[in-house]
This record gives sequence, structure tokens and C-alpha cells, in this order.
Amino acid sequence: MSQPRAPSPPWNEADRLAALHRYGILDSPPEPDFDDITRVAALVCKTPIALVSLVADTRQWFKSEFGLGVRETPRTMSICAHAILQPGLFVVPDTAADPRFNDNPLVTGESNLRFYAGARLDSPEGLPLGTVCVLDHKPRPEGLTVEQAETLLALARQAVTHIELRRTIEARDLLSRELSHRIKNIFTVVSALATLAARTSPEAQGFAVEFRRRIHALSQATEYVLPRVGELAHTPGQSVQGLLRLLLSPYQSAGEERLIVEGDDAPLGPAAAVALALVAHESATNAVKYGALAAPRGRVTIRCSRRDDVLDLTWEERGGPPAPEAPDKGGFGTAMVTRSVSGQLGGTVEYGWSGEGLTIRVSAPLASLAR
Repeated sequence: MSQPRAPSPPWNEADRLAALHRYGILDSPPEPDFDDITRVAALVCKTPIALVSLVADTRQWFKSEFGLGVRETPRTMSICAHAILQPGLFVVPDTAADPRFNDNPLVTGESNLRFYAGARLDSPEGLPLGTVCVLDHKPRPEGLTVEQAETLLALARQAVTHIELRRTIEARDLLSRELSHRIKNIFTVVSALATLAARTSPEAQGFAVEFRRRIHALSQATEYVLPRVGELAHTPGQSVQGLLRLLLSPYQSAGEERLIVEGDDAPLGPAAAVALALVAHESATNAVKYGALAAPRGRVTIRCSRRDDVLDLTWEERGGPPAPEAPDKGGFGTAMVTRSVSGQLGGTVEYGWSGEGLTIRVSAPLASLAR
């Protein structure tokens, strides 16, 4: 008796393939999230093989494979190509007894795949992308248990969630790259305008030099906190100590550490990075001109301490030249730091002076730092 023809699906192949290619997942490297799915599927269903299979135009490609040993096969050999024609679960208890597959090289050849069960991967638009499937080298007339079937369907939904997440991450990567490019251009233009203005106003040259340094510090901070392409899914966020070490690295001397960052760390977001960059830049610049870094044996220690929902940063200078009077608190840089910490971080900044050197204390809510 001939096998009855499957009903026509409520989608067309061109739309399905277009949806699959929009995800940009074909031929991508292995990822732990998908490998976990195949391992769990094989374990629960008690099969030697499990796949996250994507059905392309001429091949089926495996985003993850457990136990098969290859990453793709021709579509003409694909059991998954039949599985995507119907929603839900597709089970073949004995492929050798099924006229659709009894002459398939995967069944008759060395692979000897005799049992198949696949749960379809449906995009949010209802277009099938492939399957999460399990296979065995021996027939299983009983198929899957209810628990195994429900687990396989759940794993298919989880696989689609990860596929969607990958597309979201790629879109954010592209946006971040474009944003980073535009911000760099803005900083370059502003810096160039400052240089041009200084040429026609000699009295502004000193300010222009310092202004360009501030712009460079802000550019570094922005570059640091903007995510890099491909990193969003699997790398931790940027941190307070990470930015401080980046911004202060030019002030280190060869062979010795003159700026030490120690203590607790905290996540850092783009908005807070700008304020923190200004604090670090102004403090380091003043230390080079008047403070600890103006002396050969001077040191700066930045201590970070978490206190409930607040991070305290203490900038402590030691070993600098003697300066009996407190620094001017009304300068442009000091005023800018105070306004940045207050306005952008919702925090406070205090300056303390002793014969040993300058101490700056910045306190900011952890929630503000993460923004």
C-alpha cells in the first residue's frame, strides 16, 4: 500500500528559507546553549544521537550534534525535511519499514538510523526552521513515552528562543557598531574645532589642549562600555575597575605601578562611564601637574568599597611634593567633576587635604553606576 501524501503546508518554501536565512545561523560555530539541548534530549530520550537540525535548500545543517559525528547531510537524505511538513512531533518507529525512508543511505548505510523522533522548530511567524530530533540505531516500536515527547517539544521551544536571541544580539551588535562609529566622529569633530579655535586665539591654546584631553577620555570611556560585535551573549558587562585601569594606564611608569586600583568592583553602564571618566581624567591630570604623580616616588591608590547599595571610591595620593594649602575647589575641572557625580551618578564627591597628600572620596548608588 502506498504511503498517503502529506497535506500541503500553510506556508511556502521560499518564505520558509528566507526566514531561516534572516537568522544568520547557518554555518555558525557551536554554542553551549544548543549543545546543552542535544545532550539533554539524548539523555531523556535514551538515544545515542540528538540533533538541532536546520533544513536549508539543498542540505540539513546541524547547529548542534550529539553522537552523529557530522555537521550536515544532503537534504535528499533528510528525515527532518519530512518532519517540518507537520507541526508538533514527528515519529518514525522503524525507518526501514517506512517506504519514505527504507532506501535512505542514512538508514541502509553505515549510520543505520532506524528510529527517529523530531519536534519542529517554528519561528514566531509559524515558519518551520528545522527540528530538535533524536535517533537510534535500532527500531523503537513503542516510540517515545509521554514524558519524553513533552521534553522534546519543550527543548524545541527552547531552541527557538535561543535562535531568536541570537538575532536580537546581532541586531544590537550592528547598532552598537554604528553608534560607536558616529560617537567617534562627533568627538573628532569637536576636538578639531577646539584646535582650530586655538589657532586664531593664542590665549585659548592651553584650554584647547586640556579640552582635547577630556574629549579623548570621554571617547575611551564610550568605546569601553559600548559592547563589541559578537560579545553580548557570552561576556560579562564592563566594570568600574575595568574603566579606571584603562583610563589610568597612560600614567603608569615602565617597570613600576604608580596607580593602584583595588577593592570591590561593580557593573558599569554607558551613562555612568562618562561621569566616571571625567573624575578619573581630572584627578590624574591634577596629580601629574601638582600632586603625587609630579614626584618620582609618588603613588596614587584608588580603593573601591561596596557598602549596601553604594560604591565608595577613594582616590588617595601619597609621596607627592609638599603643598601646605588645599587645592582650589572653584576651578573648572573640579566644578565639572562635582556636577557630573551629582547630576549623572546621583552621588557625592568630597575633597580632603593633609600634609600627606590629596584624598578624593566619591560615593554613588550601584544602580546609577549600572546605567
